[in-house]
Amino acid sequence: MLHQRNLAAMALLASLVVICPVVLAADTLQTIVQAAPVNARNLHVGDRAPDVYTRSEKALVDWKKRGLNTPQSQSQWVQVNDKYMLVHTGNGQVLAVMPIER
Repeated sequence: MLHQRNLAAMALLASLVVICPVVLAADTLQTIVQAAPVNARNLHVGDRAPDVYTRSEKALVDWKKRGLNTPQSQSQWVQVNDKYMLVHTGNGQVLAVMPIER
């Protein structure tokens, strides 16, 4: 009888050894988190623009050619969808909004 219990215990242990790695393998799935799209379409003067628009790579270097006024100190013109926005680079405040004329 003791021999049968030992065999049963060893069979149970062997099945756990096989099952555990399978269960652990199933736990390795990772959740992918994607950034939400920037919804800046409804920004108005005085609103705070998303940080991406305060970065220098977003600045319009040809603002004069586009008929825009000289940007104030610590501000830059950026294009947001169908508008030009003058954004303060320090705090992200929208200082002016101009529609793009086509």
